[in-house]
Amino acid sequence: MGGLSLTRTDTHEAMTSKQVSDEELLNVFRASSRPFMLTSDVVDNVAIKERAVQKRLNQLEDEGRLEYREAGSAHIWWLADGEPTEPVGTRGARLLRAAKRARRLTSFARLIATTSGGIAVFVMVSYLFLAEVPNSQIPFYTKTEVVELAFIAALVAAVGIIAWGSLGLTAYLLPRIAAERTRS
Repeated sequence: MGGLSLTRTDTHEAMTSKQVSDEELLNVFRASSRPFMLTSDVVDNVAIKERAVQKRLNQLEDEGRLEYREAGSAHIWWLADGEPTEPVGTRGARLLRAAKRARRLTSFARLIATTSGGIAVFVMVSYLFLAEVPNSQIPFYTKTEVVELAFIAALVAAVGIIAWGSLGLTAYLLPRIAAERTRS
């Protein structure tokens, strides 16, 4: 197996789980010649105990950085889509955390954009109804207020779309930049 050189026999004592970073665990997968690993394969390449490795792998799966399937009693793990496939150093890890935050913010920006866009469309349809039907009015709002509300909703939607695109691009590029920095 093409793993890292660190094995449990390289240290006199097993390190605590917190002393091995997420990137060090993920680098075991990145350095492997196989596209997947068993939990025991990961344990053989880090200086922490099997129970701690299992817990950390589960956390990484919850965060969307690893995926797994069960085959009998064995767990088969692999890197999630979007994770760099080359080992990443400490500098790269900071970029990966920023990419993760950008992915979460992308979802929020998408929600803002689509909700605001929907509101703008609804308000403009209401305005068209007011403009076309004689003596019609929406309680509590004048035609001018309806237009202003639609304009504000459209502006918020436009800002949300720009943020959605920018954050999506950032979330896409940062893992690639992290991998590139590690290589150089």
